[in-house]
Amino acid sequence: MLYKEIQSLSKNSVIKTFKKGNLIYSQDEVPENIYIIKTGLVGLFHNSENGKEVFLRVFSEGSLFGHRSYFAKSPYHANTIALSNSEVMIIPHEECSRICELRPDLLMQVVQGLASDLGHAELRLAGLQDKSVARRVCEALVFLKLKYPEQVWKRKEIADFSVTTFESVARVMTQLSEAGIIIKDGRDFIINDVEKLLSFNT
Repeated sequence: MLYKEIQSLSKNSVIKTFKKGNLIYSQDEVPENIYIIKTGLVGLFHNSENGKEVFLRVFSEGSLFGHRSYFAKSPYHANTIALSNSEVMIIPHEECSRICELRPDLLMQVVQGLASDLGHAELRLAGLQDKSVARRVCEALVFLKLKYPEQVWKRKEIADFSVTTFESVARVMTQLSEAGIIIKDGRDFIINDVEKLLSFNT
């Protein structure tokens, strides 16, 4: 795991605890560190010019984040917020440079990860253009709940992730609940039938 390798090499990094809802770094802030999650979940949120906050993606245990802006030498394009209580390793600029010089193979891993993320982002964008709102919501429910089952996902987060509105998510989830495909559990939900959820459309 990248986290363990960097931890073994790092002399000046620190591990900081962020409570759920804490801001880790801000959009437009100048990057001074790279971050790796030891435990927990971190969300990436972009504030658009009209003031709307959009949920872009999730980082989980072992994930590196903040590195794209760091290597591009450009301000962060989004905020990162702890979605659960999280422990994050913070690697300062000088330490990052030293590790890259010491272990160029790790730098290559990071570059490969960036390339892979770009490919996934392009495919996701292409898919969003071709899919109905219901299909996007259903796929978001499957991805978010199966990949991060302990997290209670807000309807707004699901809406942002599937690029639709809160009202559309509420409507689709009500239809899914009435069909017995999901079970509402307070603010949370349980997927009762994954296959039916993935084939659901209106």
